[in-house]
Amino acid sequence: MRRLYEKWLCGLAALALIFGLAGCGQGEEKKAADTKAVANDYYLDLTELGMNLTIYLRLDGEGNFLFSDTLDFETNKSSGTFQESDGGYMMVYATVNGEEKSVSDGLMSSFTVADDGSLDFTGCDQVYYGSAKAATTSAGNPEAKLTAVIVPADYAAPDTEAEFQAGSYEAAAVTEEGVVYGHTISFYEDGTYMHVLRYEKEGQPCFSCEAGTYGVNLTQLALEPDGGDRLSCEVADAETLQVSVYPYAGAGERQTLEFTRTEELSMVAELAGSGEAAGDEEGFDVTVKVYSDGSYESVAGGFAESGILAISTEDSYIKQYPDHPETAVRGMNQVATVPAGACSYEDGKLTFTGLRVRKSAGLSRYECTVTMK
Repeated sequence: MRRLYEKWLCGLAALALIFGLAGCGQGEEKKAADTKAVANDYYLDLTELGMNLTIYLRLDGEGNFLFSDTLDFETNKSSGTFQESDGGYMMVYATVNGEEKSVSDGLMSSFTVADDGSLDFTGCDQVYYGSAKAATTSAGNPEAKLTAVIVPADYAAPDTEAEFQAGSYEAAAVTEEGVVYGHTISFYEDGTYMHVLRYEKEGQPCFSCEAGTYGVNLTQLALEPDGGDRLSCEVADAETLQVSVYPYAGAGERQTLEFTRTEELSMVAELAGSGEAAGDEEGFDVTVKVYSDGSYESVAGGFAESGILAISTEDSYIKQYPDHPETAVRGMNQVATVPAGACSYEDGKLTFTGLRVRKSAGLSRYECTVTMK
């Protein structure tokens, strides 16, 4: 009930802010005095709340707040206005993670001031910081609570250099009911990722994949699978990630696996076939090499190209994400239209049908069919 009441007060305070009125019946002079009373720079250590992260909050005397990742406050992770309300302070977000927000979005937080001058946020559910939502309490640690402490003169800020590196990472194989599942996850410079699950069935390679977007904030790695909920993962160090994935085909729950950065990718399938271009009666030969991270290299009519193949042998489809033709940047945001085809087992051999390849530097693509050698 207390939180419902506070949320009701939040709504009233927000409406007052929108229409330029002073909160709780106070005049502008009183409101200014209230905001100046807490104007300062603060740090919030989120470690005990399950996030290995320290963030910073600036409150000014004009009733504005700003969350940032450094004490120079050059980065705006979230910001807005605040005012005194019912013995505490109400915060209404105007921007979060670079996106403008309005009161109708319902993004608000609140805090009270402790005797030592620190700010206690446990009267609200969460604080919005970039792509993260920092909880103010912890079910697993009843003693933990979100507080903001005034930055002392001798404060030594922790290292904010993110150790995360884009690239491919592999985990130890997982065995389920006698089937061995290989795991490779790749993070691309364009903010997309793909997790590839590999296994064998009746001697033939099988694949499934998960794709989406990701974000990194120091040691926090957030994945947003296509069509799924946000996942919290961790950057253990420059070479190691703790990532929540499905450990085997058909798994009902995710499991956190340790992935280690790798530069040595193995070729897991080589296919060959042919394609035809309009006006070319002879057609052209095609070879395709598929690697453990889902990347591919195709050679069609002597022309080579590389990119990413999202393969689902269970659902019988392939999706193709060629590297950018001019910049060679790899990722799943490099093409406006994603070519798609089918995968099957013809005469017991893995076959791609409808793979679209280029046979010259021009942008025209031609369908082809290739079968595993």
